[in-house]
Amino acid sequence: MKPRVLIVDDDAQNVLLLGEKMRADNYEVSEARTGIEALAAVEKYRPDIILMDVMMPEMDGYETLRRLKSREETRYIPVVMLTGMGEIEDRVRGFEVGADDYILKPFSLREVSARVKSLLRMRALQTKLIDSEKMAALGGMVDGIAHEIRNPLTTIGGMARRMLDPDTTAKHAEYADRIIRSVERLEKMLQRIDEYKRILSSTLVAGSINRVIESTVRDAREFSMGKSIDFTTKLMPDPPDISIDSVNLKIALFNIVQNAIEAIEEKGEIVVETLPWSDQTFLIKITDDGVGIEGDQVRNIFSPFQTSKIEGAGLGLTISHRIVSDHGGDIRVESKPGVGTTVTVCMPPAVLSSGAGSEPPVPAT
Repeated sequence: MKPRVLIVDDDAQNVLLLGEKMRADNYEVSEARTGIEALAAVEKYRPDIILMDVMMPEMDGYETLRRLKSREETRYIPVVMLTGMGEIEDRVRGFEVGADDYILKPFSLREVSARVKSLLRMRALQTKLIDSEKMAALGGMVDGIAHEIRNPLTTIGGMARRMLDPDTTAKHAEYADRIIRSVERLEKMLQRIDEYKRILSSTLVAGSINRVIESTVRDAREFSMGKSIDFTTKLMPDPPDISIDSVNLKIALFNIVQNAIEAIEEKGEIVVETLPWSDQTFLIKITDDGVGIEGDQVRNIFSPFQTSKIEGAGLGLTISHRIVSDHGGDIRVESKPGVGTTVTVCMPPAVLSSGAGSEPPVPAT
């Protein structure tokens, strides 16, 4: 398959010249005249590289680049900025936003061709590396699934065989209870795997983070029945709407809160708060006073099937990390055994996907 090149420039002559050269180099070529058109083209066309002008109507190249680099599915597409602005400050700004290369106008088509070839080689190597990492992660996940299935299946098989023994009739209720709990453990693991498939990508629309948190805490109170846990929320008053996938983000936050619930043995408190940070970025902090996590476990807490006290399939925080990353955010964990754990979700001023509309209702978990 030919590599795909997207050319973004409001100058028809530049588009024509670049397009002819890229086709001569045996690339497939698509074109856009504005930043908004470029975002739509990327969604549809999935280019392997983008050649983009800086000065364009409606949305300039810097803003278009920032939006591309803020999304998981487009952040690794190499972008070459084409500009007549040769000041150091202009080029530094482009690199800070995420440009992979800079070419000044008027440009040499041979130079553009050479740089495109170089970046495509780098992208091919990066793709191979990502694929190898995915295979390694998949191998670890398969091992974890096999382990998680093997234990309850051994219990189910053993208990079922004992129930066939007429000498153990008095213990049938105990065996049945252990079978039921093992089946519930398998069901929980399958639910996590289904969740992981559903959150492979997030669609961002304008929404209220407070609504998502309130819905999450409401469901968490129901989940915590049987324990004496006080839930406290300290939310920013009337925060501006940000770009979120409310369904996926609720899954991420609920998994974190669920971990906090399971870390509390009988009685405790969970505090969920939102705090302003810097440059429109804000924090979601979830704090519990549960059993805490050892230092070596904290380092691996987002890897599949890495659990501390919690029994069952260890995919919850892996899913949460994936969703938050898809929003352009980050998760940090601080914990002390016997004291408790604080999980901090850093949410940047995220970017709406093209065609984004208003926020859908936040569903129950």
